[in-house]
Amino acid sequence: MLSERKVLLVVNPISGDVDKDVIFERVIEKAKEEGCDLRIYSTTGDHDLETIQEMVTNIKPERVLVAGGDGTISLVAETIRSSDIILGIIPAGSANGLSADFGLSGSIDQAIEVAFGEKFLCIDAVSINGEISLHLSDIGLNALLVKNYEDSETRGKMGYAREMLRTLSEHENFQVRITTDQEVIETEALIVIIANAQKYGTGVSINPIGDMTDGLFELVIAKKLNFIETAKILAGNTDFNPEVMQVVSVKKATIECLDKEAHFQIDGEYKGMVKHLETHIIKGYVRVAVPEARLE
Repeated sequence: MLSERKVLLVVNPISGDVDKDVIFERVIEKAKEEGCDLRIYSTTGDHDLETIQEMVTNIKPERVLVAGGDGTISLVAETIRSSDIILGIIPAGSANGLSADFGLSGSIDQAIEVAFGEKFLCIDAVSINGEISLHLSDIGLNALLVKNYEDSETRGKMGYAREMLRTLSEHENFQVRITTDQEVIETEALIVIIANAQKYGTGVSINPIGDMTDGLFELVIAKKLNFIETAKILAGNTDFNPEVMQVVSVKKATIECLDKEAHFQIDGEYKGMVKHLETHIIKGYVRVAVPEARLE
């Protein structure tokens, strides 16, 4: 007789450079130890959202574990939004920003222990032109780097460094108008970050006031910088600098690129060129398993 405690594991087999076989083995062991009925789904890139949604409906798991990057996590979160199902994160992407924000930067075993644990936060999400961002999205410099890295055949640190240099040579600033309930900001920008969280996957704090449970998100606007400071942002060697970055906390905002289209990414996935973004907060979007220390 199968256990009533059902767990679904969703794995992105091509994300990052983590050995997925190790994750399979450890989660299977932990599920047996916890007396859970474990089901596993590997994403294919073809109708994953619909397939996972159908599995959630049919299986009715108490929690869904995700082994992948921020994009995979956001995809799965959409299938269990506004429910009592707990989302467990096992970092396995090229960039693992959400896990860094939740203090899951340690071993796979640590992440699995937390994923099966009872501590959780009910976090917000940001709707951007109808798509969901749990973590950090942006237009401009970093989005172009995401595109260049996705298009590259080289992975790892060397590949990232090469694409960073390419991005620095290609990027152009843009004129942006940001309209909120409080003000209208019009400026030249290097990057505009739509931040629900605090840290990029590198661990760099780009939004120190970010709180994923406060019903607000931040717009972090980096204006024109010299080459060295720009390179530091891409390389993850600099934290938030109030002298060159402006930050506003909002529930909703309209972002317009006035002179040209800008590159756009959501949670580490390149989305194309845009001129207009409508953004708003979605309070209490999904429950995420976190270490006990994260609740203190």
